Amino acid sequence: MRLRLTLAFGLLATLLVAAFVAFRVVSITDLSEDQVGREVQREALVLATLLGQGLEPGADAPSPEGLAPFAQPDRQVVVTVGDRDTSRAEGHQWETAAADDAVSASATMGEVTVVVSAPRTEVDEAVSAALPSLLALGLALITFAVLAGALVALRLAQPFVELAGAANALARGRFDLRLPRSRIAEARAIAVALEGGAEQLRDSLRRERDLVLRASHELRTPLTSLSLALHDLTDRDDAPADLVAAAELASRQVESLDRAVGAVLEETRRHPVVAAAQLPLSLVVPALAQRWANTLSLADVALQVELLGDAGVEVTPGPLEQILEEMLLEVLSRQGSRVGLVVDGSDRHVRVTVTVENAVARTHETGPLERAGTVVDAVGGRMSGDLAAPRGLVLVLPRR
Repeated sequence: MRLRLTLAFGLLATLLVAAFVAFRVVSITDLSEDQVGREVQREALVLATLLGQGLEPGADAPSPEGLAPFAQPDRQVVVTVGDRDTSRAEGHQWETAAADDAVSASATMGEVTVVVSAPRTEVDEAVSAALPSLLALGLALITFAVLAGALVALRLAQPFVELAGAANALARGRFDLRLPRSRIAEARAIAVALEGGAEQLRDSLRRERDLVLRASHELRTPLTSLSLALHDLTDRDDAPADLVAAAELASRQVESLDRAVGAVLEETRRHPVVAAAQLPLSLVVPALAQRWANTLSLADVALQVELLGDAGVEVTPGPLEQILEEMLLEVLSRQGSRVGLVVDGSDRHVRVTVTVENAVARTHETGPLERAGTVVDAVGGRMSGDLAAPRGLVLVLPRR
């Protein structure tokens, strides 16, 4: 987007500068023509005055040899006396081919009419003299416009670049979107829409978690109680045979229903946070480890990363990235000397263990650890332990 905006500014500037240069060339041409026209008009008037006062009434026009002293090297002089005689004189630099495109002026004094013509070379020379400076100015203006356009394009495009990053984060299942604060109405509208989408995703996960917990308690607990009661009935020696048979049938149906409820709950737990956004741990963990290593190296803290279990387990990367980014902030606040990060993938869940050697005690009540716990709770996981303890902080996250 920035490149396209810069090119658009550059093209617009080029068109404007080209129009300006063309306008200046036309203006210089007109000014030069006016100046040459005034010169030849003055020459024609002076010559007409001299001849009009010097010739006797009824005299013929001066001969070309007599007019030659009055013709400048690059001029043509034509003298007409009444309607009787015409004489022509040309300077030694006059070119006959230039007559059709010459700048001419005439003056009349009595019966004498004088026409003085000058070639357009003076006009062309004036334009040629001004053109290099005009082109240099135009190039400077285009360069300035392109640089200014690049800065403006960067400022205009930056909010949309950040919005694209936020949209990508939302597509990966993250809630903590970094949205730009912009005065551009369109950017603000997109930011509001993305923020609403992140909030809806968070609420959806919370509702799913509550539904699983409620369904597990309100459905499976009564089913378990009913199954136990039916087993007690079938174990009674004094129970009629037909009642025992009915109890066994009901017990089998209850067990079948319990398995169906368990399958539905398990499918709900395994349902991805964002469809088609899951990636294997073999791709997610190295990227997270690189981010941790780059940040911890600035604090001179060593990092050891291990990927255990099934590296092909697919997870939605957004929540895991969000949780571990908050954990990284917590690790930095502990000022330890060595950090261990172990990710263990299994068919049912992903276990993440974070340990910090020589960690200092917590000096704050709320912070990254609480924010990480909020995300863990939203996706239906659990968090236990402490970073400074030998076993570390353990996160158990569902395969979502």
